[in-house]
Amino acid sequence: MSVPPHPGWLARSLFWAALLIGVLPSLVLAPMATSGEATAAVLLFSVGSVLCACLRLVLGTAAILLVKNTVWARRLIGAGIYLLGCAALLILTPLTGILLTSVGTEDGSSLLTMNIIQGVLNAFFLATVFCGWGIARNRRWWILVIAVVIGAIVAVLNVTVAEPLAENATTGVMAGALVQAVWLALIFASLGLFHLLARANGGTAPAPAQSAY
Repeated sequence: MSVPPHPGWLARSLFWAALLIGVLPSLVLAPMATSGEATAAVLLFSVGSVLCACLRLVLGTAAILLVKNTVWARRLIGAGIYLLGCAALLILTPLTGILLTSVGTEDGSSLLTMNIIQGVLNAFFLATVFCGWGIARNRRWWILVIAVVIGAIVAVLNVTVAEPLAENATTGVMAGALVQAVWLALIFASLGLFHLLARANGGTAPAPAQSAY
């Protein structure tokens, strides 16, 4: 077992905060909005979702750029990959809904199409989050491959298992809050797994002799 270089508590804390902020709208704003009028609730949730997604993008990118014991090439590549995933989720998710609405497909077909597209976007987002952080942390290529696979698995579980279970357990926005709680728990569990894999011999590339930070 080898101990990978520490990224620094500032970078790690910002990265964790970014992931947590990203799911706050469904965990906090959506349940709170149910006590208000429908129009106000939709506006609160929509504005909050955009703001939190932007904060997730900014804080996560900053966290990767602040990782210690690595080189600037890895920081920039990792931050760029992370930014791409966050931007894709932020921009393509509402565009998909608008496109399906304009096409005017049947309710069942539209919902299935939306779930498939959202699953693909979530898988891509998770892969970029895991790989962006992993590249900056000097993780080996095989850990990045595992990260992409796990990201796809978590996204599929979210669409096929977590959402149906939540809908059976409760109704309304509380179902979405439960799904997001499971989603967040799986993300942090995956990060913990990657950390353990990185501690294995050969799991982490040697830190540079002179840190670029």
